[in-house]
Amino acid sequence: MAVFKKTSKATARRAPAGFTLIEIMIVLAIVGMLFSFVGVNVIKKFRESKIQAAKIQMASYEQSLNAYYLAHSQYPDTSQGLQALISAPSSGRVPKNYPEGGYFGKKQLVNDPFGNPYRYECQDYQNYTISSDGPDGTAGTDDDITQE
Repeated sequence: MAVFKKTSKATARRAPAGFTLIEIMIVLAIVGMLFSFVGVNVIKKFRESKIQAAKIQMASYEQSLNAYYLAHSQYPDTSQGLQALISAPSSGRVPKNYPEGGYFGKKQLVNDPFGNPYRYECQDYQNYTISSDGPDGTAGTDDDITQE
């Protein structure tokens, strides 16, 4: 004769499948640490890319200034500014035969990647400096970007 073992409801229950709260918290802590390491590096690279973009834009201004110099044997002075690359200056030494469309190839000046206008200085019509105030937006600090 076969003996059947009777099981009660308490012994028939299994432990529910899933994760405990502690396991979930450990996984979240590990993921948080990974994101913190990656996030710092991404922000650093983003800042470096903006600095590189500013240098490229200043090189574009430099090419336009060289074209201006070749046509007029002088650079625009500080009072004329970079605006002289877009439209004929009305003060200082006014160049003759200014081309329609200017030298920059755009209808307006471009701000640096940090949202500030580039600074241009030229006192003697021969030597100039283009600079960006950098990430902090303040002139005369260590993060300024300058091209001469």
